[in-house]
Amino acid sequence: MQHKIIGYLLVCIGLLLILFAAIGMYKVFVGHQPVVPVVHLTDVTMQSQFGTMLIPMANLNTLVNIGLFVLFMVFIVIIGEKMASLGCNFLKIERIYEALATKGETPSAEQIKKL
Repeated sequence: MQHKIIGYLLVCIGLLLILFAAIGMYKVFVGHQPVVPVVHLTDVTMQSQFGTMLIPMANLNTLVNIGLFVLFMVFIVIIGEKMASLGCNFLKIERIYEALATKGETPSAEQIKKL
């Protein structure tokens, strides 16, 4: 019984993490929510044979911050997938134990390991 409760809890938490990441990515890419500025690069001035050149970094800042945001959200999705998978494994163990118990035999630890 405890495996069933923990299993359903882990599946729900995993699905909520995946949903959180999907909604967060949707809001950022549609434009409803700005990206959190993690990296701030300043403009670069370079000396060349044609004179002083100013290279603006505003677009590169946005690109790097969106890339870091996507990397973080993929990490959250992977964590959610692992938690949901672990919950499914707990539920599978509980169903195997219940199936063996309905046959009238109580499974030993060795029988459960073999399954």
